[in-house]
Order: sequence, then structure tokens, then C-alpha cells
Amino acid sequence: MSTSPSHATLRNFETLFDSAPRILNRAMDYWASGRVTGCELAMGSGPQPALYRATVRGSGDAAYTVVIQLASAQDGEGGDGGDPTIDAASCDCPYTATPYCKHIGAVLCELRERICGGMPDDDGRGRRPARETAKIPHYVLESVMNRIEQEVQESDGRHVLFFWSVNCVDYAEHLRLLAPQSEAPLILAPEAGRMILGPMEEYRRLHGGDDGDPGDPGAPGHGLPGAMPFNPLHGANPFDRALSGLDAVVRNALHSTDYANACLNLAVAIQALAAFTNATRDDLHILSNANDVLVSQIRCYMENVASDADSPTASMALDRIVEAAYSPDIQFYDPMNAAMLLGSALAFARHDDKTMWAYDVIDTALERFSPAHDGELPLATLSVSRHILRHYLLMVAYDLRTLADDREGREALFRDYPSFAPLALVHVIELMRAGRFRQAMQAARSFLTAAGSLDGSNEIGQGGLLDGLLPHGWHTIMECCAEGMDDADALASLYRHYIVHANDQADVAYVDRLRRLLRITANADDEEWHAQALMLARDCARNIAWRIKHQPEMVENNDGSDGHHSSWRNPAYERLIVDEGLSDDALTYCTTVDYPPLPLLKTMAIAHPDRARDVIYAAMPPGALPSDLTGTFVHGSGSVSRDDLGLDARRPVYRQIAKQLKRLATVFGEDEARELARIVVARYPNRRALAEELRFML
Repeated sequence: MSTSPSHATLRNFETLFDSAPRILNRAMDYWASGRVTGCELAMGSGPQPALYRATVRGSGDAAYTVVIQLASAQDGEGGDGGDPTIDAASCDCPYTATPYCKHIGAVLCELRERICGGMPDDDGRGRRPARETAKIPHYVLESVMNRIEQEVQESDGRHVLFFWSVNCVDYAEHLRLLAPQSEAPLILAPEAGRMILGPMEEYRRLHGGDDGDPGDPGAPGHGLPGAMPFNPLHGANPFDRALSGLDAVVRNALHSTDYANACLNLAVAIQALAAFTNATRDDLHILSNANDVLVSQIRCYMENVASDADSPTASMALDRIVEAAYSPDIQFYDPMNAAMLLGSALAFARHDDKTMWAYDVIDTALERFSPAHDGELPLATLSVSRHILRHYLLMVAYDLRTLADDREGREALFRDYPSFAPLALVHVIELMRAGRFRQAMQAARSFLTAAGSLDGSNEIGQGGLLDGLLPHGWHTIMECCAEGMDDADALASLYRHYIVHANDQADVAYVDRLRRLLRITANADDEEWHAQALMLARDCARNIAWRIKHQPEMVENNDGSDGHHSSWRNPAYERLIVDEGLSDDALTYCTTVDYPPLPLLKTMAIAHPDRARDVIYAAMPPGALPSDLTGTFVHGSGSVSRDDLGLDARRPVYRQIAKQLKRLATVFGEDEARELARIVVARYPNRRALAEELRFML
């Protein structure tokens, strides 16, 4: 067999076997028992780039040749200088069930020990180093660190930032290039107001009426009367017409170098658009997107203000944008964009003569929107908007202090807001970038302890950093740190935590990862692993009992499969039960599973065959089996026999019987299933369709 791995590195080669963990276990057994011989460099002047050839002793007298091609880590896709990319792998064995055989896996184990462990490989004798020099596999560290560096480059090239990025400067330059060579005169503010509000008023006249009190900042659409749902008879796209004047004013302002007055027009535009959005009842996603785009354009335009305007003019321009951010329609009904408008001050952070204006805006806003002032709001419900605004302002404040190289100010933020997850995460990221994994681990553990396990992990994504890379929240961060320190004990503890608390199919992989880790670092054999598995199973059972007692069951349909996925199920525990043959655990666990999968049924049948049969019989449609097999069950107002109900004469019902017979055959053999099929058909001798569906068993 021959295959070309994609983006796999030698140190991380186990990921190639995620779909075939048992093959990987066999591969490690082969390697540990010394079946890899003659591993030598066939081509290349050094360990990488290189072509390696080895012989692996298989079953009996069979011997197979494995060829592995490694690309230089400097030229390839992954790893550092000691972690080459696996470009190709081939073996002359006949195995084809999965992309990679156990012989390839065994040679990859050998090569990783030699190359990633820094051991000599030029003697050609296939020598294996001592176990204590083994390196633990890295599953998450590289991907997380690569994403961090990507986010650094997308920020300012030096730091991870929440909102400001070099894209702001790039778009500001784009606005310059789009400006006409002879700048068009800036539209005067009164005329700009008429151009913006005229089409909006026309839209209101045609499509709506007044349903808000402009004097009440808590009323919908403060500053602009409400609107009725859009009537398609008035035109295909009324919003284009309603926003036509606003578009003209905004384009004119964004290309102007009359910065103070241009920002006045932009402030009028964003306030009018926000009020129009809050007053409109239809197609809000269109107007919400328009608000987001305009706020982004204003933020980028402020980069030109910061770089080109003198300090007094820049201060005046910023004040006008800040005043718009404080308007009720933006502050209360679009708090994120209110924070982003205040974040326009970030443009000034990199200019020494204007940095003070940025601090004045952001620090004043933090005080103005502090919890101490929530009691001043006319409606208590508006405190939710204040909370959202504060959330984003804290991230803006971090960006400001970072762009201004204010290390002390940044540290003060960490101290003053220790429970704010985005700041805690960016602090940990800074430690990880500096290679201070032990301190990062402690910081992550401290935050998780203070916030509570569930809340802490749920809040980690609120800052948008490392999106999609933290499936277990702060525990994934600690997993990165454990890999960075090559701390096998910490990593094993995390894997055990994932297994015990698992509710996602992806967590099944941690069973095999823990087993591999213990083999590599503790030389654990099958007996020692079985003892570990028994302890894990006991903890999983306790956790399931806790879920049933304290958590309401959440049930989701399983796409493409029968039954449902219950929040009380633990797929990793199911893997342990099946792999280790824990029949008693299977019996207890299946009381929480409506439709146990076949592997669990087969494991239950090892010591509890009658109970396994009961599970299969219970899944039969009512009336399919005689009552001496199925007993009685409650139906309607009383307890009746399934035999008394009769069997629905429908094809789907017959197919359900066929499906359960197949399960019975898999667990107990075809003879037993065939006999049961005869019983069912004999009970309904005149149902030809039933006999057709069960013919495969007759």
C-alpha cells in the first residue's frame, strides 16, 4: 500500500490514525517489541529531507518493507527544525482496509524517536533509545501557536489585538486612492442632514407610522418614528431609496480632508441610520449590516484623521464621533457598534501627539459605563446594553494600551478585571508566546477555578481569539501548556478529565490518546492499562449518575442514524466499556440509553445475555412477538399484552422487525435470529409483505 499524508508531521503522526486507533495500538506494540529492523537512510544527505527504508517483521515469518519520505521542516508545511513533514509512506503488505497499516505506524514510531528525540540515526542498526527520552505527542500546541502568530500578523505584527489591525490602515489608504484628484467640496452639514433624512422620511410616509416617543430613550427608535412592515407594491428595494442620500453623504465625507466637518457629517449619518434601523420592523438584517459597515468605515477614516490632521482638528473630529456613540439609539440598541465608534480613538494610539485624546475617550467611557452608574438608567432593562458595551470597551482599552506600548497600563487592566475572560485569555496567550508555559498553565487554572469550570469554559470565546481551536475552553489552553512543557502527568490528567466529562463523539479520541501517552511515557502494558481503564470507568459511571441527578436531559436527533443523542450519554465511556469488555458497566450504563448501539449490546451479552435480548425485544414493534417473550407494558389506560394489540400492517413496521433481527443475529448468531423470524412470520401467515421483508432470515 502507498499513500501521501497531508499536512502531517513526524512528531504528530498519530493524527494519521485517528480513524483507526486499533491499528495505531498494534503499530506501537510492533515498535515496542523490536519488530522494526534495518531502519536506514536510503536517500538524502542528512536526516531531512530524506527517504527512509525499514523492514518490519509481521506475523509468522512474514517481513514487509516500509518506505517513508520526509520533507525538511523548513521547506515543508509543519513543525520546527526537528519536526519534518511526512510527504509519503508505503508498505508492501496486502493490508488495504485503512490508509495506513501497522507496519507504517511502527516505522513512524522509530523515526520519531530518532529524529524528534535527537538520537543518532547513521549507524543503520535500527537502534531504539531509552524510554525516558521519548517525546509526548503534540495534538493541539502547534495549531494553537500557529493561529496565535497568524492573529499577531493580522493585528500589528507584534501583539495579539482584539479589534485594531493593519487592515484599518490599509482601508484608510484605499479611501485615499478612491478620492477624486480634485477633491469634491464637502457637503455642508445642514444639506447633509436634509439629504439623509429626506429619503428616510419618504420611506416612513409610504411604509410606516409613528409608534415611538422621541422623548423616551427607552422607547423603540428614539429620534425617528417607527415603521410598518414593508409593502412590496411600493418597490423591489425600498431601503436602497431610503439610504440613497446617506450613501451620497458618507462617500463625500470619507474622501474629504476637511476632517472635523467630515466627521460631523459621518456622525449625523450613523445616528440617523441607527434611529432608522431601530424604528423599522422588517428586514432588520439588511439595516444591521449597513450599520456595521458604516461603523467600520468611520473607524478606518479616523486613521487618516490621526495621521494627517493637526492635534486640535483631530480632537474635534474624534469628539463628534464620540458624541454619536453616546446617542441613545446607538448606546442602548447597538452597544457593540457604540463601543466600536469609541474604539475609533485607537487610531490615535500610535501618534505621540494624539495618544492622550485616545486615553481620554476610552477611560472616560469606562467610567461613564461602569456598574456604579447603572442606577441612573431610566429603565433597568437597559443595563444589559451597558454590560455588553462595557465588555467590548475593556477589549478596546487593552488594544489602546498595547498599541501605545503601555505595559504598566496593560498589567493594571489584568489586575483590575481578573474575572474578565477575554483579558485573562490574552494574558495567557502572551505568556505562551514567551514560552512561559508553566506560568500560563497556572494562570489558566486560576481563572478556571475562580470562574467555575462550566462558566469559565463558556466565556473563553467571548473575545473572538482562537475561534474554533478551543473545544474544551480553558482546559484546551492547559492542554497546550502541558504539551509545551512535555508534562505527561498534566496531560494525562486532562485526558482523564475529557473522558469522564465527555458528551461529544470527538472526545472518544482521548481514550486512545491516554493509552498511547501511558505507553510512551510510563511503559504501561495492557494489564496496567486495563487497571487504568477500570478506574476511569468507575469515575465515568459516577459522573453519569451526577448528570442524571443534577442536569435535565437534553436530547438531539442524531443526523443519519437511529435514535437520539442524549446529554446523559458519554461516548468515551462507551469506548472504554467495549474495548475492555466491561459487561457489568454496559448493563448499568444502558439503562440511560434508549437504543444502545451494537458494540454495547455485545458487551452486555458477555455476562448478561438475557438482558441484552430484552433490549432487542423491547425495540420490536408492538404485536411482533408473543407475550411470553416480551411480557407486558402499559398502553393507554391499562396494562395489556403486546400479543393483544396485533401488528400494524405497514412496510416501515416490517422493516423495523428486520432491523432488530439483524441486531439479534450480530449479537447472538444467525440461528437464533432465524428462529425468531419464523415465529414472527408464523403469527401472521397471511401477510406476504412481512414474509418478503424477513426472507433474508428464513
